[in-house]
Amino acid sequence: MEFAFTEEQEELRAVVRAFLAQRSRSEQVRAGFAPATWAQLIEQMELTAVALPEAVGGAGASFVEAGVALEETGRALLPAPYLPTVVGATALASAPLLQERVVGGAVVALALDAREPARPVAVARAGAGDAPAAPTHLLDGTVPHVLDGALAQLLVVSATVDGEPALFAVEADAAGVTIAAQPTLDGTRGQATVTLDGAPALRLSAPGEGAAALERLAGVLWVALAIEAVGSADRCLAMTVDYLRERVQFGRVLGTFQALRHRCADLAAELEGARATAHYAAWAVDGAPAELAVVAPLANAVCTRMLLHVAGETIQLHGGIGFTWEHDAHLYFKRAKASELLYGTPLELRRLAARRSGILEPAVQAAA
Repeated sequence: MEFAFTEEQEELRAVVRAFLAQRSRSEQVRAGFAPATWAQLIEQMELTAVALPEAVGGAGASFVEAGVALEETGRALLPAPYLPTVVGATALASAPLLQERVVGGAVVALALDAREPARPVAVARAGAGDAPAAPTHLLDGTVPHVLDGALAQLLVVSATVDGEPALFAVEADAAGVTIAAQPTLDGTRGQATVTLDGAPALRLSAPGEGAAALERLAGVLWVALAIEAVGSADRCLAMTVDYLRERVQFGRVLGTFQALRHRCADLAAELEGARATAHYAAWAVDGAPAELAVVAPLANAVCTRMLLHVAGETIQLHGGIGFTWEHDAHLYFKRAKASELLYGTPLELRRLAARRSGILEPAVQAAA
């Protein structure tokens, strides 16, 4: 099977990388979210519309194209809510009016369990409203660690209704919704605690289909984080190689020392293996959805662990300057650690993939 990117996909990558080279430089990343950059990303680049249907104004492409953009935003540490928006938009298929708002620039945040995203975090009860796109339920619950929650206009929330999981859409400014920014290790990406107290919500998943819809959303989220991690690691390795080519120590360029060259070669091999895993998972979102339950958690486990290793080595191979606030290496290391801890650790995700694939025997599954 051929997994090479098409000419159009490579052109998309080049355009996005060029845009981010101007709009996500070090000083801009440190300054945080810039509404003007987000507006350009929507109006000029149309990136949130890439994987949405043409019927709602999207480009009608697959999640592979969204993955290309995610990889580049991860490479540049873009301080914008692209990841939760593009992932959340996939859950809005039953609400085309909401997808149209995403195409127009609405920010989506995912109110999911930060350790087990396929587990509901709120409780739904019947509410008023039976018109199209009108609230159908009221939600109660508190959800911490919501990525870019403070910037959201729409929330995708997992909740139980009549004893079964379901997905809901909630307006971020609706009555009964409180969003409070919270401190986070990763200063390039905000987190918030979302409190729902009788918040009006529109049910997105049909009765009996909520568990599958929530599992798929969790899978797409894991894939997106994996792809983003690959982009971040690629930038870390590039920074390291550039530094070793320039830095002179003991009268020699550091890159001429065989031990350092071997360390970089090992990092490059680890990165390429993770890249292949992430790209396959991105293809599986639309190309092999039946495989997503296994490949998504596995891809996230592989890629987040890889990024943490590469980012750590980036600091070490930069010597003393890698630890300073002035250098970008610590930004990537903090992104790596935050990504590793959110939505399941690599160990937990490997166990989940093993259970779902049937590798673990029943007795071992119970122990795990």
